[in-house]
Amino acid sequence: MLRATLQRLHPDLRRRRGRHTRLPLEGDTPDTGLESLGAVGTGARPLDLIGGTFPATMGWRRLGRYLRSLEDKADLIRIKHPVDCYLEAGCIADKLVKNEGPAVIFEQPRLADGTISEFPLAMNLFGTRRRTNQALRVEKPSEIGMRLTDLMKPDIGTFAKRPWKAWPLAKKALSLPPKKVRKGACQEIRMAEPDMTKLPIPTTWPMDGGPFITLPLVVTKDPSTEEHNLGMYRAQIFGPREVGLHWQMHKHGAEHAAASDGKMPVAICLGGPPELMFSAIAPLPDNLEEYMFAGLLGERRLRITKCLTQDLWVPAEADIVIEGYTIPGETRVEGPLGDHFGHYSLEGEIPVLHVTAITHRKNAVVPMTIVGKPPMEDGYLGEAIGDAFLPVLQFQHRDVRNVFLPLETGFHNLAIVSSKQRYPAQARKTALGLWGAGQMMFLKTIVATGPEHDVKNLDALLDVLDQNVSIPDDLVILDGMVADQLAHAAPYEGIHSKLLIDASTPRKQDAPPHISLDDVEGISQHRWIRPSMLVITTHIEGGPSESENTEHIDEEAADRQRDKIYQLRNSIWQLDNSNMLRWIFITDDSVDLESDDVMRVLLWQLFCRFEVSRDLHYSPEGSRICWDATAPIPSSNGDLPVRRWPAVCIHDSDIQKKVDDWYEQEVRNWV
Repeated sequence: MLRATLQRLHPDLRRRRGRHTRLPLEGDTPDTGLESLGAVGTGARPLDLIGGTFPATMGWRRLGRYLRSLEDKADLIRIKHPVDCYLEAGCIADKLVKNEGPAVIFEQPRLADGTISEFPLAMNLFGTRRRTNQALRVEKPSEIGMRLTDLMKPDIGTFAKRPWKAWPLAKKALSLPPKKVRKGACQEIRMAEPDMTKLPIPTTWPMDGGPFITLPLVVTKDPSTEEHNLGMYRAQIFGPREVGLHWQMHKHGAEHAAASDGKMPVAICLGGPPELMFSAIAPLPDNLEEYMFAGLLGERRLRITKCLTQDLWVPAEADIVIEGYTIPGETRVEGPLGDHFGHYSLEGEIPVLHVTAITHRKNAVVPMTIVGKPPMEDGYLGEAIGDAFLPVLQFQHRDVRNVFLPLETGFHNLAIVSSKQRYPAQARKTALGLWGAGQMMFLKTIVATGPEHDVKNLDALLDVLDQNVSIPDDLVILDGMVADQLAHAAPYEGIHSKLLIDASTPRKQDAPPHISLDDVEGISQHRWIRPSMLVITTHIEGGPSESENTEHIDEEAADRQRDKIYQLRNSIWQLDNSNMLRWIFITDDSVDLESDDVMRVLLWQLFCRFEVSRDLHYSPEGSRICWDATAPIPSSNGDLPVRRWPAVCIHDSDIQKKVDDWYEQEVRNWV
């Protein structure tokens, strides 16, 4: 009946399914009734084919059930022919996510030695908002935050008078503590000789330093309290038994390592139910463990089991568990890696995991993602996290009405905040408070808006920047603040300046009359995005190549670049009628201002390339600014240094053409 319904919705489904479809996951315990659609407990409703309803009770329990639900909704394709883990699989996944395409399982991932891995590789599992909501079993991610705030502020008065009304809340609380089991499905099979090179770990970009695990669930524990932490720290494969762990200095994994006297046990888990992956990246308060949060998401206690060779407890329903240890002070050079800012992150020293065992469940599937120039799959997860934890943020910061981190800016570069505005500067106070809220400490720029502002409407953002911002009064710069270690535009690793733009108060500001740019030399293109906001592109001689890392300082070229930006902005500021041209944005001519996706590209360039204290320039009288987003040339002579400038993540051209042809022939009609 379900297949017949699918075929009515997709008349040509039968033909395509002949190429991509699957039988039920071999070795899986057969589900009965409605559970075959993904719900784990009784009372579940069938999944609506249009995406309207999700399992009513309990979680997915394991990854296989989520994959089956995607396939039942014609939202997953299988590629049966061999696909290289080196560059090809990642390029296919990128093509799918950029076109809001389906999830994909590579049934024959080809390893570096030319052999086919025994483990299928799954990618793009969360590459649309609808699919992310389905993974979390919600209509809106904010439902998750409401569950948390219910626990944080129970209605004691009502419960005292009507105790039976406390049962739903008590049921949620009972799902929090993990349940220890003697042996989990993740230990059904143990590799005789642990070998990381036998796993289908993709190398997604041509200049990557090697294969990287991009959806790792890294388990560590506090050596004093033995509380477990589940984090998502990328991991580079160095060899059969050595893996690099990139936990930044701000993360719990690094904190645990610093507190360890000797070898520290570590486990990397792959797969498992989607709620595990979401828990690993969620900005949880310190008193809520990820295992507990996964239980809350799944509405049942998370089953955990003891590692075979390390003193750690790991999710029993994970697909693969990699056990090992790190040695204090031992590091190796990691990278480069194309990361979520759209550039290659710079090389650096990271701890080394020595693998002692690899176990897996029967018919395990390895889930991976690709990170690079947004929008990417991690962007949809990031948006879901923002929406899910908004109720918690509002509970902790009572003035917050809404928050949005656009995926085009790599998340840590821009937040748009809607705040209550009952008294002067209230929105500023709200924004400053958010910079102290967990991972929001990494944010480079916050635009504070009024209570009625639609934070997800980027046209509305331009409107308030145009009308509500008085320069310099509404700009606040904070120097020497915490930055993401991967922020390549920062002048120093882990340190940058932050910009608060107060756009919360409507002001009466006149638009400039017509301004002619005909006599301004050096402009490649220009575009008015609002009456007081001008974007121009220019050619930077000797500027960084998008296809190569710029490793060496070139003071002569950097001086020419600074001089050109200086001449451009001053030439425009000296034009007739330019006194009301409050915003000039300059970027290089790698972007076409007439293209259909220009606003998306501009968001990426303006916020990922920009360092506040180095690249924000005021006019002589201080009432206008120039925002320099040209790719900077490495230099140590300016006001602030420019470090090595990384290349942009660009696929190999031959592989890109091959994937484009495949997509047109096999997938476009499906999508």
